[in-house]
Amino acid sequence: MIGPSYPAVVTITKKIVLDEEGNPSEVLIPYAQFVELTETYGLDLDEDEQSELRDALADSKARNHDAFVPAEEA
Repeated sequence: MIGPSYPAVVTITKKIVLDEEGNPSEVLIPYAQFVELTETYGLDLDEDEQSELRDALADSKARNHDAFVPAEEA
C-alpha cells in the first residue's frame, strides 16, 4: 500500500463465509467495490509505479516544487 491516507468513512458491502466450526474463513465483496478499493489505495500499481508515487509524495511534503511540472506542460 502506498500511504496512510484513508477516506474518513468507507462502507463495504460484504458477505462473510464461515467454515464448518462457524469461524470466518472468507469475505466476499462486490467486484465494483473491489476495483474501487484497489484503485483508491494504489493496489493496482506495480513496484515501479508505487516507488514513483512515494517519491512524488515525499517531494510534495518537502515542498520541492522543482520536482513537478505545471499541469499545462504535462
